[in-house]
Amino acid sequence: MEATRSTPAEGRRRGRPRSLTEQRIVAAALKLSAEGWLEGLSMRALAAELGVPLMTLYNYVPSKDALQELVLNHVLRPVRVPPPDAGSWDERIRQLERDARRAMARHPGLSLSRHGRGSREAMRLTEGVLSILADGGFSPDEAALAFAALYAVTLGQLEIGAMAAARGGHVEASFKAATRPAHLSRDNLFDFGLDAMIEGLKAALPRKRPRRRRSSQPG
Repeated sequence: MEATRSTPAEGRRRGRPRSLTEQRIVAAALKLSAEGWLEGLSMRALAAELGVPLMTLYNYVPSKDALQELVLNHVLRPVRVPPPDAGSWDERIRQLERDARRAMARHPGLSLSRHGRGSREAMRLTEGVLSILADGGFSPDEAALAFAALYAVTLGQLEIGAMAAARGGHVEASFKAATRPAHLSRDNLFDFGLDAMIEGLKAALPRKRPRRRRSSQPG
């Protein structure tokens, strides 16, 4: 009996469907995790949302860790590291931290602490912060201390938002009780914390003169 040959069209149907893209996968994952944690999303539920067999999804995203990294990279990719001509080191830090928080806050089911492992975009922004601090005259040790402090402020606010999303908009009771009298939004609280941290870094860490970048023009 003569063997049946598959046509090119049939061969394409057996591979990855052209309609399934990383953008579609990310959009579906963010939609399903909008009211909870991303790690609570099952790959089977995501495949059902996309209308593809589970194994087809695994052809694109081999694991839940890979899915979380893919989503976080997508969310952080638009955040830019302000260049040297964008202002002083503290102005650049403020812009970068606020932009990163704004990008993450749009998707409260996504956690930087839970999903940041191995994220290229998270590492890119980390290197950007350290570069800005170096431009501001911080030594490597001082920059490490400053980064840890700034990270704690940003991460803390993101985790508060994520917990609130998972609890139907309710933040942790002690945090709510302590901050209610101020009648401030979480944006206001974040801005205050970031400003206080930056001003504290200015006062607490001895710094050299800001690093001058070499001019590319002769003369």
